[in-house]
Amino acid sequence: MTSIKWVFEQSPDMGGVSGEGFTNPLLGSGMEPAADLAREVIQNSTDAQVAGEKVRVEMRRVTLMGKEKQAFVKAMGLDPALTSRRNYFNLPRGSCLATLGEAGAPLHLLYIEDYGTCGLHGSPKSRKSHFNRLLLSLGDGSKSTEAEGSGGSYGFGKSACSSNSRIHTIVAYTVFDPVKSGVAAKNHARLMGCGYFRGHDHKEVEYTGRAWYGTAADGGKVDPLVDEDAHEYAERLGFKRRELSERGTSLLIVDCGVDCEMLRDAIEEWWWPRLLDDELGLDVALYEQGQRLAPPRPRKRPDLRPFIECFDLAIGRSMPTGDHQKTAPFNRLYDLNLGNYAYTVVGEEGAKDEKLSEKLGSIALIRRPRMVIEYMNVGGSLPLPCVGTFVAGPDIDTFLKRSEPATHNKWDPKSNRLSELGPEARDIVVKIQQRLKTGLRHFANAAAPQAPTQELRLKSLERLLGNMFKPPTTSPGGGGASPGDPISINFVDQPHIVAEQAGIATKGSFRVSLADEADRPKVRVAVRVKCLVQEDEGVTTEDPIAVTLHSDEVNGSGNVAADGGIVFELERDAKPLFTFKSAAYVRDWTTHISVQVEEM
Repeated sequence: MTSIKWVFEQSPDMGGVSGEGFTNPLLGSGMEPAADLAREVIQNSTDAQVAGEKVRVEMRRVTLMGKEKQAFVKAMGLDPALTSRRNYFNLPRGSCLATLGEAGAPLHLLYIEDYGTCGLHGSPKSRKSHFNRLLLSLGDGSKSTEAEGSGGSYGFGKSACSSNSRIHTIVAYTVFDPVKSGVAAKNHARLMGCGYFRGHDHKEVEYTGRAWYGTAADGGKVDPLVDEDAHEYAERLGFKRRELSERGTSLLIVDCGVDCEMLRDAIEEWWWPRLLDDELGLDVALYEQGQRLAPPRPRKRPDLRPFIECFDLAIGRSMPTGDHQKTAPFNRLYDLNLGNYAYTVVGEEGAKDEKLSEKLGSIALIRRPRMVIEYMNVGGSLPLPCVGTFVAGPDIDTFLKRSEPATHNKWDPKSNRLSELGPEARDIVVKIQQRLKTGLRHFANAAAPQAPTQELRLKSLERLLGNMFKPPTTSPGGGGASPGDPISINFVDQPHIVAEQAGIATKGSFRVSLADEADRPKVRVAVRVKCLVQEDEGVTTEDPIAVTLHSDEVNGSGNVAADGGIVFELERDAKPLFTFKSAAYVRDWTTHISVQVEEM
């Protein structure tokens, strides 16, 4: 087998990018490490998809200790090549270089292998080749102009990988069509390791911090292992050997702190449109210590279901089932198809989900690769909990892609790269965001019930506000009236509108208490709640909307009356909590809640 070693790049006279320059770009993205990793590596795989084939990605996390760890450290040449310089590297705490000699200290390896892709073809020395773009170049934007419908455009996929290695070290093993490499059809496989470290001085020589694990060539250059040497060494490093027909790329992230359950959550969060797309599709398999985990299942996540519902509407997979949903294409602009949007009102149960509550008032932005670019918040408060999804049309994919920063996490109309296109590019990005934000606000306002058109003066409304009142009482002997017992109604959760599939409903909660100045220690009372409809001439008491009233705090003594009220003994120190919810009613009705407490 060809000998392989680490070679550190000496600083050129005219300067150059340090190893940190390859690792740092995504560190300030504001996303979790697993999200950066899942977004970038799958984006690179989908960009390399072979026409007519479905992309499949396998992610395997392996933890080595003892002899297995020692064998890997030796095969990877980590000691002494990297350990002798670790004081220069400014690595994160707990990196494996400090514990390589400790058999009981675990070493975590993450393998990411894609299939149905073209692999890293092209000459390693050509900046246009896939191999060079992934491992050797930085900030190459050529993919944004050469690859129609691609996801990436900056060449920062390596940053997501290296920044998720605590020693900033990765290995790439790839099988490809030799004809596409332009090297006389000589090679079909390559393997090479890369380290992206801090620039440093070592033995009075300045180094950029970039290092390669491969075959040393003249002039400080390094060549990858090729063909059978690449296959054999890949197996030594724990890769699955690829046959000639198994084209694609396998990446190894050394000393990775991200496990496969974290990756599954991130894949669901950002790649659910691709996972659920019938035409493009994406298969993901996850393994932790040899055990296969459950696959990504975005439809089972309450925080994603409303967005998926909107996605299905926007692509025409389903149709609106009521006023709580809306979908339509945007009007063309500059004679270009902008895409389709869909909005939905989030149901009460869904709105209780903690993750979904953080996304309320947001729109999932999606373009051709079918990754969620951003959950864009429209800003301000909405009268109903709503979300939306926008699927951009192919006519504007290039404009949107060029507006994205290196992290691909927003569409920025101020991006300087839009100036490379026509004047309509910037205007389209601006208009897309304006129409989406305005559209979701209008949808939420239209779905919410209208405010009353006249002032209403009802005792029931005064009671709703928690005013004190005195119900009639009778003296024990029945010979006349005694002083009333003050009863207080205090709302814990003010009456508010919630979404129901058949329309909307009103719900809330309140406490009932007997005041200190009451002349009796307890009173038997009935609590009732009515939901009344506002008509043109005022609130009508006829045909009230059914209300469900419930309390767990009446010490088992409560009885539901025939009219839906609860009868119980109200004691002086008790403040039982009651919850209520109306039946569903249509969205254009205005309703009022009447809370009544009557002595029995």
